[in-house]
Amino acid sequence: MKTVLTKYCALILVISLLTACDATVVSAEEIIYQPQTSVEEAIAQAGSATGGSIATNRIYFQMPRLDSWYSEYGVYHNRYYAGIYWWNGSVQPQAYPGYRASVDQYDQGVYYADVPADVINVIWNNGFFAEQSENPDIFDQHCQTEIINIEEAYAGDYDTLPEGSPNQTDMDGCIFIVDPDPEITTSPYIPNRPFVGNWYVYYGDGCYGSYATTSENFISRDENCLNPDHFDEQGVHIGGDHIKAPDVPNDTLVYGDADCDGAVTILDATVIQRVLIEYPQDVFSEKAADVDGNGLDVTDATRIQRFTAGMIDHFPIENALV
Repeated sequence: MKTVLTKYCALILVISLLTACDATVVSAEEIIYQPQTSVEEAIAQAGSATGGSIATNRIYFQMPRLDSWYSEYGVYHNRYYAGIYWWNGSVQPQAYPGYRASVDQYDQGVYYADVPADVINVIWNNGFFAEQSENPDIFDQHCQTEIINIEEAYAGDYDTLPEGSPNQTDMDGCIFIVDPDPEITTSPYIPNRPFVGNWYVYYGDGCYGSYATTSENFISRDENCLNPDHFDEQGVHIGGDHIKAPDVPNDTLVYGDADCDGAVTILDATVIQRVLIEYPQDVFSEKAADVDGNGLDVTDATRIQRFTAGMIDHFPIENALV
């Protein structure tokens, strides 16, 4: 059996590669390392610099539904994000915790990264890091996976992929799922344990399973979905729309920014209207959308329209918080 994770000594080396270029000074005493760019931006910049394209493989990650993975220091544009780090390959981050991953399904906690095809291992994390000796309280909020192999998976390599990865030459199209019972050996270099997990084939919409869609063992996404959160008490597949995205900390919340893009625009009113008619949205913050504190309704969309037109300069919910 192939081992997903490698030894702690390599991880210690990774942590030692921290550099000030990714540091955010929160106060005179607090220095926090956070990604300064996304994987997508880094790949685009590298391709532009070389005058060509960078071959990549898309891998996915589901952020565990554990409170320990969600911290105020891992928030960007009012959304929690996942970080991804690697230390080899044609394009690589300058420091841990690496790059920001892209959002696939925010309400499902699913993120993805188009990683250069020559990268061998990665570490997923919750988007920030702080030195234990300098900031122990912040250090304790950091979470990450162990070092994960992303080279390939042949039949029999992983119990969760009995036929291997879809093309058996890389993990393109696969998702890493953290073990739901991650009580493993702790490390003095990693708070909250280094989380282990397994690879699955990603079907989209938060669903994952053991077989590629081209396999004879694949029936349909709903039939092959193994995500336990996607089934009701009778075992009927209902999808994951009932999973609520984690709340964004109050000090980073922008009221009216329903689509979590960092600004209040007319698009936020449109997003609310779509949600009210149960039109699916990949990214939506009900807390930010409820601008009057009376629950989400069409009035919130109207207030945002008036705000963007300059007819009002604040929302009722902001008066209530004063």
